[in-house]
Amino acid sequence: MKRRSVLSAVTAAVFVLGLAGCSSADPDGSGTEAETQDRSFTTITEGTLTVGVPEFPPFVGLEGDEITGPDGEIIAALAERYDLELQPEPYEFAALIPAIQQGRIDVAIGSIFRTAERAEVVDFSAPLYDEPAGVISEDGVDAVADFADLRVGTIQGYNWVEDVQTVLGDNRLTLYPSSTELQQDLEAGRIDVGIDSYGTALYLYADSDFTVERLAEDERIATSLEPGQTAFLLSKDNPELTAALDAGIAELHENGLIAEALERAGLDPIAADTGEPRILE
Repeated sequence: MKRRSVLSAVTAAVFVLGLAGCSSADPDGSGTEAETQDRSFTTITEGTLTVGVPEFPPFVGLEGDEITGPDGEIIAALAERYDLELQPEPYEFAALIPAIQQGRIDVAIGSIFRTAERAEVVDFSAPLYDEPAGVISEDGVDAVADFADLRVGTIQGYNWVEDVQTVLGDNRLTLYPSSTELQQDLEAGRIDVGIDSYGTALYLYADSDFTVERLAEDERIATSLEPGQTAFLLSKDNPELTAALDAGIAELHENGLIAEALERAGLDPIAADTGEPRILE
C-alpha cells in the first residue's frame, strides 16, 4: 500500500506553532520552548496520539519507541504542538486503514498517497510532500523515450504503471510485487531499467553503481507531470483532529521543518513544495 481534508487559510491562521528546543522538530536544540495549543478534538486515549507505523525507510520506521524518518519528525512535531504523548504501533500497510476504521489508531503514517479510492473510506491530512517516480539504471536514463530496446521493470500498484504499460506495451514491462524483487532482478541484469518511488530508490541504491533520476515529464505519463502527494490518514468520524493536524502541517511547511526533515533523510527538500491539494484517481 502506498501512497482530504484541507484546512482553510482562516483556520490555519488561528494556530501558531512553537517547536521545543530538544524535540525531533528542532534536533539542534536551538529553538524556543514549545507553545502548545488547546485541544478541541478527541483521541482514542486522552492525551495520547496513537499512530500506526509501517516500516518503509527512509520515510518512516520504528527504533524502539521512536518514529524515524520525515514522517516521524512531522508527527512528533504535531504531537508536541498539542501536548500529546505519541504512542506508536507497528502495522503492515494493508492493516492501516482497517485499524483507523475500527478505532484502534488515530493516525496512519508512511508516505501514503492521497487517492480517490482511499478518500472513500478515510480522511486525509493536508499534503506533506510529493513522491514522484524514480528511474534506476546504470546509464542515467530518465525518460520513457529512452527505454527503446531496454528491459524495464516496476512495481505493481503504483500510479504510473498503467500509463507506462500503455506507452511501452504489456510485453515490455515486468511487474514486481515489491522493491526487493525489482532490485534483485536489476542487480542480476535481468532488466535494464527499474521504476520505483524516487525516495525509495535514492535510499536503496545510495551505495551502488546505479543512478537514480526523477522520471522526466512526459504528457503520456500523468504522474510525471503531477506527482502523487503524500498525507496522513485519519478517521472520517473525527474531522476536528484532521483540522488540528492540518493547522500544524501548514505551519511546518511555512517554517521549513518538512523540507528539512526530507533533506535529513537524504531526500529532495523540493518535494515539500506540494502546491494545491490534489487526489490521484
